[in-house]
Amino acid sequence: MRFLLSLIAGLVLVGLVPAAGAEAAASAHSASAVVVSSAPAKAEFGAGPASATKLDGRPYFTYDATPGGYVEDHIAVVNFATHSQTLNVYPVDAVSGSNGLFAYATKSAPRRQVGAWLSIGRVPTGTVTVKPRSTVILPIYLRVPRNASPGDHAGAVIVSLTGLVKSKKKNTLVKFEQRIATRVIVRVSGPLHPRLAIQNLHGSYSGHLNPFASGVVHLSYTVGNTGNALLGGTQQVSGRTLFGSSGRTTSLPGVPLLLPGGAYKVSTHVSDVFPGIEVTATVKLAPVGLRGDINPGVHVTTASVTLWVIPWPLVGVIIIILLFIIALIWRRRRRSSKSGRTTVSQTPQGAKA
Repeated sequence: MRFLLSLIAGLVLVGLVPAAGAEAAASAHSASAVVVSSAPAKAEFGAGPASATKLDGRPYFTYDATPGGYVEDHIAVVNFATHSQTLNVYPVDAVSGSNGLFAYATKSAPRRQVGAWLSIGRVPTGTVTVKPRSTVILPIYLRVPRNASPGDHAGAVIVSLTGLVKSKKKNTLVKFEQRIATRVIVRVSGPLHPRLAIQNLHGSYSGHLNPFASGVVHLSYTVGNTGNALLGGTQQVSGRTLFGSSGRTTSLPGVPLLLPGGAYKVSTHVSDVFPGIEVTATVKLAPVGLRGDINPGVHVTTASVTLWVIPWPLVGVIIIILLFIIALIWRRRRRSSKSGRTTVSQTPQGAKA
């Protein structure tokens, strides 16, 4: 019964861990389990936080620590396959991946943060062999340096399977590593400054030939984590003209969890904006901390950009109407002037009353 519960928990974790950073990548690391195939084998293993005896349901590791602190914990490595598997187990640092997304360094990358603070017990060679449909509990040790800076630091414990895969076009072998990452987040005590900033906000306007039709404001900007805490966020964009009419307020997909120093680029638009000479587009950003954070001190941030939006078709129509009115006035005055000159010429010069 205990094994069945662990297996179910492991299956749940396999579904959760990829969202926290599981990845598969071609790698030059030495193979711990070499299998030659034309396609990567299905990953039949999982990992997750555990007690000394079983998986305990935590989605990832989180610790509050002081500089110089020490923590002991456990990770469960689960083999779902019907054969034994030899798996790599090693710690890495978290890094900012494509467009700021949470990612993890390779095994060969230098470890400077949490990856350097972590060590895995009972794996002197960096590998562990797990029997069919079994779970192995490994101890992990976290030693925080005395000079660790305050705020959030992130890394992961990687469990991976390495095999040889044949290339389709060239009959060559490539070492392929399938990785599952269990996130490790360490908040070091000290001043916490959770802060997201809206940077490099730019805008442009595109309209229509119809002078009375609304247009679209196009926006691009970067959300930067300028503090020392892990933060994501929710965001909205809106538009307002000089005359008070507003464009459609749009809620955008959330900003993903960003490491301190991370940046996330956004391109979006505000629709139904009338070309009212001056248009102001506003971005509203509400930071969101880690799950379970109690009032980390986040504040809503806004930034605006003002565009001169001249409705040239409407201006052209107005100019034509004004020219037409001026022409009419000029023509009427000319006729009146001619009529006055003709009346004067009909009176004989020198005539006396």
